[in-house]
Amino acid sequence: MPCYKRGNTILSKLKSVPLLQDLAEDELLKIKSCLREKNYAKGEMLFMEGRHCERIFIVQAGRVKVYRTTSAGREQILETLNPGDTCACNPGVREWCCTSSAQALADTTVWYLSREDYVRIVESNSKLARTLNHLFAERLQNMNKLIEQVSLMDSKKRLIKFLLDLQADGVGKQKIGKLSNVIFIPFTREEVAQRLGIARETVARQLYHLKDSKLIDIKPKQIVILDKDGLEKLLA
Repeated sequence: MPCYKRGNTILSKLKSVPLLQDLAEDELLKIKSCLREKNYAKGEMLFMEGRHCERIFIVQAGRVKVYRTTSAGREQILETLNPGDTCACNPGVREWCCTSSAQALADTTVWYLSREDYVRIVESNSKLARTLNHLFAERLQNMNKLIEQVSLMDSKKRLIKFLLDLQADGVGKQKIGKLSNVIFIPFTREEVAQRLGIARETVARQLYHLKDSKLIDIKPKQIVILDKDGLEKLLA
């Protein structure tokens, strides 16, 4: 397959990718010359846990869930990748096995770098290596939070923490003080359940318990925080 080439539009898109935003134009051009594009339909697998890592990808359009499957067959979402996000893994080992699986949550387009190109580019570019260190540190922090939630919190607390974290990220419209009280939920209930490591029915039941307690209101694709202090007390 020939290297990916398509004018300045691709270059401008690459400049907005967090992993690459500190690179000079000549460095981006080198990466651009090695990129390949691939489309995935909703539900298609991008890679599978345990298989050799042959390439890393950057999401151009769509959404991808990165997850592991428990021995009981339940999926635990580790992270959801949106446009600009990457699955970039350890560039210091040329032979690497995937520790998770990735599946398209919608029709998705990605840019690929072969693992050989990826390792070569990182080894020759200190700015990219520093950015990767920040990316890995954030990923580790998020994994630690996930472990804490799954191992130490019951299903209600996991859901409340999830909603308050979304609110803190500013995913909403109407403002109360510095925070929005309307949270846009960009996930299906199945995805929320997989992120929290609980059953979808449990998510629905706990949401309606919180609604009955006048702590939240439920609208299509939205959750309205009615009593933030009350939710926080339930986490204590």
